[in-house]
Amino acid sequence: MRRLLLALALATAAAAPAHAQIAAAIGKPLPSPDLPAGTVSVRVVAGSPSSPVEGTDVTLLVNGTPRVARTDSAGRAIFKDLPAGATVQAKAVDADKKETQSEAFPLPGDNGVRLMLTTKPWNPGAGMPAAGGAGGMPDPINMSGQARTEQNDAAGSFTVRLTYDDFKDVPPAGTPVALVGYTADDRVLVQWAASDKEGRAAFKDLDRSGATAYFALAQLPRGNAIDRLESIPTILDNRAGMRLILSSAKRSSSDAPIDELSRLDKQDPPVADGKVRVSLEGLPSEDEIRLFQIDAQGKKTEVGHQKPAVGAPDPGDIMANATFGAKADLPPGNVDVLVHGGVNSDNEGMGGVVVKIVKASAAQKGDLSGAIESKTTDDGKVRIALQIAEPVVAVVTVNGKDLTSKPFDLSKQGGALDVEAHWSGTGKLEAKFDVAPSAGAIYYAETTLDVRGDKTVYRSVPFEQVSGHGTHVSLFIYPRVLFQFSLTSQLDDQYLVVGGRFEVSNNSWAPYVGGKDGVLIPMPKGFGSTQINEDDQQDVGVAEGQGFRIVTPIPPGGKQFHAQFALSVKDGKINWDMDLPFGVYQSELELMHVPGMSVQTPPGVKGQLMKAQNGTEFFVLPEISILPKQRMVMSIVGLPHDPGWKYWVPRLVGGVVVLVMAGGLAFALLQRRPDVERQQRRQALLDELVELERTNKDKKRREAILNELENLWGDSTS
Repeated sequence: MRRLLLALALATAAAAPAHAQIAAAIGKPLPSPDLPAGTVSVRVVAGSPSSPVEGTDVTLLVNGTPRVARTDSAGRAIFKDLPAGATVQAKAVDADKKETQSEAFPLPGDNGVRLMLTTKPWNPGAGMPAAGGAGGMPDPINMSGQARTEQNDAAGSFTVRLTYDDFKDVPPAGTPVALVGYTADDRVLVQWAASDKEGRAAFKDLDRSGATAYFALAQLPRGNAIDRLESIPTILDNRAGMRLILSSAKRSSSDAPIDELSRLDKQDPPVADGKVRVSLEGLPSEDEIRLFQIDAQGKKTEVGHQKPAVGAPDPGDIMANATFGAKADLPPGNVDVLVHGGVNSDNEGMGGVVVKIVKASAAQKGDLSGAIESKTTDDGKVRIALQIAEPVVAVVTVNGKDLTSKPFDLSKQGGALDVEAHWSGTGKLEAKFDVAPSAGAIYYAETTLDVRGDKTVYRSVPFEQVSGHGTHVSLFIYPRVLFQFSLTSQLDDQYLVVGGRFEVSNNSWAPYVGGKDGVLIPMPKGFGSTQINEDDQQDVGVAEGQGFRIVTPIPPGGKQFHAQFALSVKDGKINWDMDLPFGVYQSELELMHVPGMSVQTPPGVKGQLMKAQNGTEFFVLPEISILPKQRMVMSIVGLPHDPGWKYWVPRLVGGVVVLVMAGGLAFALLQRRPDVERQQRRQALLDELVELERTNKDKKRREAILNELENLWGDSTS
């Protein structure tokens, strides 16, 4: 049963909270149904979504041909009327003329594409550019909750500034600010500080190892309501301090109360005042849900504990699909809309549904003021007629939720739009607690799940309970760590060079620490010739013979890096054997294909032959999902390699050469011995001859020596 549940989690695990996943999308195309087909929107930021780069040129290569557009005040450059299927790549430069670029990707034919580029290292909290920088100074409310580094502040410090969306207004002084730390070893740390006359609350001597995620929380009263302010989780910089702003609306604003918890956890449908609803997402837990409180003195108490029970269904949690088709019998500007569906598998026409038809370009900006509006009849049908020469979208409101179709064209002929919407008739597992608002109290919920003897704690985001409404928090029960990769390869002589993106997702609000040496990501056995992207080398190293090692804690949301390695081809074959301690989830591998090559894929993984724009063929494994603590094993055969004789002939020739050299040396040594003896004999005769000449004795002996010396010199080879 546990194995089935874990497999289900791998199959259904959603991405971590969106704010923690933005970094993974930088430079990558994101299909955008709200953009017309053939449109690419490129947003350029300086390290954070709240730091748009205005007035910079963006170059879009379309099948190698450059097009240039300039970014607007939101940092966006729009390219229109691009050919479907074209290969495009976006490029921009920073103030130092250093280029940043996106992936190259084929343009889809049914919708537009959005992508983001950043001119500075990504910091999810780097919300405030320097005064006078690119894009100017955003309003405080647009920077609220997103931290930035401050080089002039001491490392390990965190300064929170409170404001009413106006730095010139009187700062809120004496307001309590909480800093909550979630540590990698499952501790919850809470500190409090009151804002000073400038609205600042300062915290010092904090953890800057990366093993603690910090949340800043505060409440600011405005009119008859209280704004609940809360930052996204922040990992401190180990070289400088951090600062962030928590901003309410202007004091005079009559807008509804701000609830920044909603960007961390869904607050819809609303929860009654004085209530806390804790719901489970992902795997069901057999353990109780517990709610804890930490007061201003740091005392932790349990508010209550409950077994989760099935709650009321949420009709606003809708799965919908809209399909448009042209109709030759309808004049231009006319569209027949059918809205149908219902609870679970019900499929009845829905009457009274509001349908708005509006220009796609206006809907992209959130402007529905020019929409043509109507309602469906009891059978779920309505015909809407308008005069328009550009693509439009339909905004259909079902159960209070607006559903927007992809753009469609009515300028030449009419068409039919089929909208099908379903929602679950069963609610989620949840627990409800009575919690009266209390000043100086931090709350969080938790539960545990035991998988194969591994008991893991799952914790909600921390929050304050405020007057006027209740709170909803989720316990995301997914595998704590998921591993993904997107790799491509190239054959290089006797090696297959594999490289691309590796990503470790951390499905928790707390950082993940794999051990004292970091998190090991094993590579296939026998890998070599590694290379890590320069921007990632500070956080990632090579564990010789094992794989890549992330040496810093994995922050909430996850960590990705780019690297490559090589596998040697032996006798035309590669054996891929890769340990997967975390499993692998929805990953992709492209193997450069050559004639005669075949791949024995891992069990349950299928591949297909595909051709790139440049004509190169790849054998693609588009969906690789394997459970944790298993291996990815496959073989690639039929690869180019040198014939066998090219291996043994050079070695045989080398052996012969060695033998010849050895024989020559021996011969030379044997020949050298007589020469030495001859030289010694000559020297002895010369010495004797000198003595005879000096004494003038024994002329016969002298004659004999001369004859022998003449013979010795005649036979000499030296």
